[in-house]
Amino acid sequence: MIKKPMIPPLPQIIILFFIVQMFGASTSAVENQLKDNPSPYLAMHASDPVQWQPWGKQALQRARQENRLIFVSIGYFSCHWCHVMQRESYADKEVGAFLNKHFIAVKVDRELRPELDRRMIQFVEAVRGQAGWPLNVFITPDGYPVTGFTYLPRDNFLQVLLQLQTEWSKRRDEIARVAREYFEQTESSATQSSLIAVSEQNRRKIPDLFIAQAMSIADELQGGFGDTTKFPVYPQLNALLQLVASDPQVDPDVTHFLQLTLDNMASRHLMGHIDSGFFRYATDPDWQTPHYEKMLYDNAQLASLYLDADLVWPGRGYADIGLRTLDFMQQFLLDPDGGYNASLSAVDENNIEGGGYLWSKQELQQALNEKEYAHLQAIWKLDDIRSASFLPRPLVGIGADTKNPALNRQILQKLQRVKKSPMPVDRKRLVSWNALALVALVKAQAVDDSPQRKSQMQMQYQYMRDQFIRKDAQGALQVVRFAGQHQSAETTLEDYAQLARAFQRYAEHSGDVEAQQLALRLAHQAFARYFREQRWFQNNASLIPGDKGALMIQDAVLQAPDSLLLQTVLAMPQADDKLREQARQLITRLTRDVLDTPYYYATAILLASQQAVEQKASKTTTQTETQTKP
Repeated sequence: MIKKPMIPPLPQIIILFFIVQMFGASTSAVENQLKDNPSPYLAMHASDPVQWQPWGKQALQRARQENRLIFVSIGYFSCHWCHVMQRESYADKEVGAFLNKHFIAVKVDRELRPELDRRMIQFVEAVRGQAGWPLNVFITPDGYPVTGFTYLPRDNFLQVLLQLQTEWSKRRDEIARVAREYFEQTESSATQSSLIAVSEQNRRKIPDLFIAQAMSIADELQGGFGDTTKFPVYPQLNALLQLVASDPQVDPDVTHFLQLTLDNMASRHLMGHIDSGFFRYATDPDWQTPHYEKMLYDNAQLASLYLDADLVWPGRGYADIGLRTLDFMQQFLLDPDGGYNASLSAVDENNIEGGGYLWSKQELQQALNEKEYAHLQAIWKLDDIRSASFLPRPLVGIGADTKNPALNRQILQKLQRVKKSPMPVDRKRLVSWNALALVALVKAQAVDDSPQRKSQMQMQYQYMRDQFIRKDAQGALQVVRFAGQHQSAETTLEDYAQLARAFQRYAEHSGDVEAQQLALRLAHQAFARYFREQRWFQNNASLIPGDKGALMIQDAVLQAPDSLLLQTVLAMPQADDKLREQARQLITRLTRDVLDTPYYYATAILLASQQAVEQKASKTTTQTETQTKP
């Protein structure tokens, strides 16, 4: 039985739980505008009876003209529950008719509008305590969110629509006013953290604060952070790894935790053990039940993490995991036209969640001879498995049985040739995620300097140079977020920072002068576009009011773009003195939030720590040279 949903709270507004006569609804008809959309996620909604509009000024203008609430539904192609809500609700004629009559329905691909998604996530977290996708938010014609929620079953969703329309038709002025006041207050509190002064001695202790807070939520039995769902949070794991690598005095418990996390992510079911590649997260604390979508950004970042970990702890199998992850990306995410696609769906072409990754005993028996099957029966304990389908265990690398590695490899090769149900591909090629892939390919050269790896790296750079950069009328560089579709997605600070970093890393490795110059120009453009009045803005075209920028940006699933940009500038030998000095000054900035919640500023703390070490070394060298002069 589905529990009756609670309407997310509206500040000072009581939602009435009865239906009254609707009035004021416009009868204007608008066609569903998602047909032939280049986003696979948006295109899959093209046949819905809902009159979906894309996010933009036109939708807000229509809402003001017709005095309707805007229903903004945000999701992405590989999201399982997004597909479920589409089948249950958006394909339903009754739901579609009600939405069309009383609301302006807007469908958003979160990967194309990351800043809108970020701000709506923050709002829903504030009013609900948690958020996720599909993310559904009702917005006033002036652009202020009223309330929001995630997945709801069809009947509950329709009930919410009825209740909201009742209140809007009766109390629209009050709802609009309270929504504006609440959102302005929330946005203000989110940006009011001010700069603080900290002594040099106390500043050196900030990495210790980060380590302490990270370890306070670390699962030291299973690895990862938290005790419920487990995400492979790259920014925090990377910061811990780099701090351990640079300081032998770091608590050995941190090393144990990192190795445990790396081992369990690779040996349990966060990783696919036939075709490799990491799933987005595990739904349980011991990494055994994955959420089945595979994202480019996760796999590119984790490939980098394991390759870096191999430099710190060689011989533990981490390089093999990193290279196999890149091989997965090459086989399943590389687009025939170049560049890497965004993701593999969580459901297969038959709408079975994880269908392409699950195996049955019968499939194994058909694919293997008696000796091979008996071997699996012993090392996988197949007789103990009662479910019809299951996820395989590792056959090579970390966590694999070591009694007969040659037979394990033989079995793996056979299973890789079995034709499994395809997992649909989101063929968006996004600049920031492709930049992560280029960085991982550059790192792979340190452990596998083969012609094949070198070719993959060079082809990725050339594709990105040709597809993700345009020039405006004045000759300034403009980054394209969505390859071939520069008008379909907003460009963000993240895009400029990630692309500049990737080109700089490629230039360092290859000596490519063109890449070096492009990286510098991109860094200048990022400052010009997204840094003003001493604050960082993550985009320039927000239709949601109230964006006041941030002094420092938190890490999310990717490293904070401001910290990444500053790190890149300081790594540029070609950077001019003015840009370099600006970066140095910004790195030393500190806000109260960093001290209160250092876990969320891992990249900024790591960068400041690295700069402090370099400055100390530079001072020591200068003093030594001065003392030794005749």
